[in-house]
Amino acid sequence: MKSAYKYLALAIALDVLLQAASIAYAVSGLASYVDDGHQVAEGTLADAHFTGVGGYALHATNGMVVIPLLAIALLVVALLSRIPGAARQAGILLVMVVVQVGLGGAAGAVPILGALHGALALAVFGFATMIGVRAIRAETSTSSRV
Repeated sequence: MKSAYKYLALAIALDVLLQAASIAYAVSGLASYVDDGHQVAEGTLADAHFTGVGGYALHATNGMVVIPLLAIALLVVALLSRIPGAARQAGILLVMVVVQVGLGGAAGAVPILGALHGALALAVFGFATMIGVRAIRAETSTSSRV
C-alpha cells in the first residue's frame, strides 16, 4: 500500500504536467491558426481544425476525469495504508482537485477564475510532489533501519 500511495501521488504530479503541456499545445496552435487569418467565434472551436486542437480535449478529459479519479484512489489507498498523516494529506489534495475542476469549469463565465485555475494547478503539482517525495523518504528511512 505504501508503494501505491507513493506512485499515485507522483502520478498526479506528472498528470498535472501533462495538463500544462496539453493546454499550452492547444493555445499555441489556436494562436497560430488565428495568426494565419482564420477566425474562431463562440461555439466554433469544436469545429476548428488546427494543430493542437486535440490539446483542448486532452486537457478537459484529463482534468475532469483522470486526475480526480487518481485523487480519489490516493485517498482510498491512504486510508487503507495507515500511513500517519496520509489520509489527511490525500484528503487535502482531493479538495484541491475538486476546487481546481470547479475553477476550470467556471472560468469560461468568469475569466479571472482561469488565473486562479492556473495558480491552483501549481499548488496541486507541488503538494502531490511533496506527498510522493515524503513517501519515498519514509520508505528509505524505514529500509535503512532494517
